[in-house]
Amino acid sequence: MPAILEDAVKSIMKKNPELDKSSAYAIATKSLQKSGDLKKGTVEATEKGSRRGEMSKATRAKTRAQKYKTERKMGRMEGRNTSGRN
Repeated sequence: MPAILEDAVKSIMKKNPELDKSSAYAIATKSLQKSGDLKKGTVEATEKGSRRGEMSKATRAKTRAQKYKTERKMGRMEGRNTSGRN
């Protein structure tokens, strides 16, 4: 299994301890496929997913925040707020 999938499952299980592992895998797989980290219909990592799987959780958050900052400057923001501030 790709590292990014394993990390996502751990995160989901930590936030929802009552959830069974197969449901956590289904949620993580669907979410990662939607974001382009896994290839559609598989659990195989894309190039982006492999790169992000090697990053720490903090580094992924920093790159995501940078992406949103760039989008905000270009006027493509969809109301996302990564800092918790308005």
